[in-house]
Amino acid sequence: MKPSSKYLEPAKEIDVYGQFDVIVVGGGVAGWSAAVASARAGAHTLIIERFPYFGGTATASLMANIVGFRNQVQPNGIQTTKGLGEELILKLLEMKGAEKSRNAYESEQRADVKGDLSYNYAFDTEKFKYATLKMAVDSGLNILFHTYFSDVIMDGNAVTGIIFENKTGRQAAFAKVVVDASGDGDVALKAGVPYWQTRGDENSRLNDCLMYKISGFDPDTKAPGCLINDTMVVWGPSPGAANGADADELTGEEIKTRLAVYEDMAEKIQKFPDLAGANIVDTGSLLGIRQTRFIEGVYAITGDDVLEGRVFEDSVAMGANPVIHHFGYRRFLTHEGYDIPYRCFLPKVADGLLVAGRCMSSDQIAYESWRAMAHIFAIGEAAGVAASISAKYGVQPRDIDIKKLQSALIAAGAEIGQSRKK
Repeated sequence: MKPSSKYLEPAKEIDVYGQFDVIVVGGGVAGWSAAVASARAGAHTLIIERFPYFGGTATASLMANIVGFRNQVQPNGIQTTKGLGEELILKLLEMKGAEKSRNAYESEQRADVKGDLSYNYAFDTEKFKYATLKMAVDSGLNILFHTYFSDVIMDGNAVTGIIFENKTGRQAAFAKVVVDASGDGDVALKAGVPYWQTRGDENSRLNDCLMYKISGFDPDTKAPGCLINDTMVVWGPSPGAANGADADELTGEEIKTRLAVYEDMAEKIQKFPDLAGANIVDTGSLLGIRQTRFIEGVYAITGDDVLEGRVFEDSVAMGANPVIHHFGYRRFLTHEGYDIPYRCFLPKVADGLLVAGRCMSSDQIAYESWRAMAHIFAIGEAAGVAASISAKYGVQPRDIDIKKLQSALIAAGAEIGQSRKK
């Protein structure tokens, strides 16, 4: 039970870790992409991450399937995610660390080469950790693992740095731009950015899930899962509707799902006899959190934007994934993709801050499409390049030249809708 009283923490001096052009909080898919893109663009960039590897949901939560490189059904002629996401997949394919996922909907065979990727790929989570770390190190990125974000440093309404904690203790770092890729909008929350959050109704949000990895099964099994080499990651127990941004509720979710994992495995074996003899060899280090907070941005991408395939003048990425839950069925798109506008990354009330990943400004319907991991790579990359431009030219993220950002993204190999518009 939470205490009703307050404790006044004494003021104290803390060490300053450094001064950077860009700081990225969170090393999941969005944060990794943002940090690598920023560093490659020449910005002095720091990324902090609580795990000793990158990937977030992809690795810590064992969500070993990247979806959304193009529309899952026809029309699907445009590869809507390129850039860093494509580069990583090609590296994993070369390492035999990824392969096309079983997909009942995709009707055309792809070449698995640059510009012709399939809709989705299962991947080896350990090779994913290696490849993302190698790309981060090669970019010249400054990395702090085992590090937790604690608070923001503000100058008026502008975020000018962060406070974090790790084995060294409590430290501060300053930056011209901070990218919130925490997943839960933790930085934006501390900066006073308004947000919305759906909770308590299983029908209005995507539920969380504990993924786990199995081996020792018939390789020809038809059981649903992410099959790679001789292992398969499967969707495990769900705790139902809860608040993954609340410590007590998150702990309760973790306990509930972990105590149910062997019962869940037994049920799967009963339903799919080909799994008989299979063993659980790993569970996610973190429950797969689907959604918590969404910040209020300059613009919130909407379900109509997604379903109608809208084009935006400030497009910095594309999406094409179906809306997976809201309508009670998998609602595929009838077009090749929609634009994701830069304004969704910009908080209404805070300067010096960009928000990337599953907490960016959106309504529920749109989120259920652009949440696809391939799209998150592109969103993170766009935020990182934007942050580097903001830092380089000494302007706030909301004031950068959008044409300059778009040109930089295209030059880096990203898809922002230019292929569709030709």
